[in-house]
Amino acid sequence: MSDYGLKIFDASGNTILDVADMITRLRYSNEVAAGVSSNVTLTDTDGKNSCEFSMGINTVWDNACHQFSRSGTTFTWVASGQYFVWTGGETQVTTDSILFVFLYS
Repeated sequence: MSDYGLKIFDASGNTILDVADMITRLRYSNEVAAGVSSNVTLTDTDGKNSCEFSMGINTVWDNACHQFSRSGTTFTWVASGQYFVWTGGETQVTTDSILFVFLYS
């Protein structure tokens, strides 16, 4: 058992919640436009475990959200698919995304 985290007991002393082994917090979030690829460096993530993912904002089921990955302390997002503009209008294959980085220990 570790000396950090969260442990909750009921009135009788029974453990009803124990997350002392792993605690998670949101470290970074960002809304990015369809078709845009970039990255961010989060130096305080060095040596920490993370879970990073993106969620598409558009409700169209076949639009692709951004690919989101980590290398060291650099988090990179890449637009999936392509963004087409036609004379009669536009067809969006990619979608705006929200990026999340959660740290856990």
